[in-house]
Amino acid sequence: MKSAITSLLVIAITLLASCDNRSGYLDDDQQSTVLMLTDVEWLLSYSRPSIGDEQSYDNETQIYKFDRTGKGWVANGSFTDASIKENTRYYQWTFTTGNFTVIYMTGNAVDGYWLIEKLTANELWVEWAQQDPVIYPDQYNTLYKFKARKSTK
Repeated sequence: MKSAITSLLVIAITLLASCDNRSGYLDDDQQSTVLMLTDVEWLLSYSRPSIGDEQSYDNETQIYKFDRTGKGWVANGSFTDASIKENTRYYQWTFTTGNFTVIYMTGNAVDGYWLIEKLTANELWVEWAQQDPVIYPDQYNTLYKFKARKSTK
C-alpha cells in the first residue's frame, strides 16, 4: 500500500514538473492573433504554388471562417455578394506553436498546416503545407493571400 502511494506521488510530481508555465490564459499577442483571425471571414484573393502558376481571384473565391471554439468552415463564395456561401464544409483548427504562427486544420474540407506570414485586420498571408513547416521547412507549399470581410454568417 505504501509503495503504491509512493509510486502515485512520484508520477504526480513528474507530471506537474513537466508542465510548462502556461496557466490557460492567452498573453496579449496571442489574444490579438486570435481576435484578428476569428473576427472576420477570409476571402482567398491570390495563390501561388511552389510548382505551377499563380492565380488571382476577383469574384468567385473560397471563404474561410475561424471560430474561437477551434471549429471553422470553408465555402465557395463571392467578393461582391456576401450572401453567397455554397458547398460549405467544416474543419477543426488549432495553433501548433506558442507564438501562434502555425495553424493545423483538419476535416472534410482541409487538411494541413498554415504558416502565417502576415496577419493584419485586413490581410492574411499563409503558406500551406501538408506537413508541419516547423519540422519540415523545405517542402512543397502554396502561398495564399486573403482579404478580410466582416462576417455575415
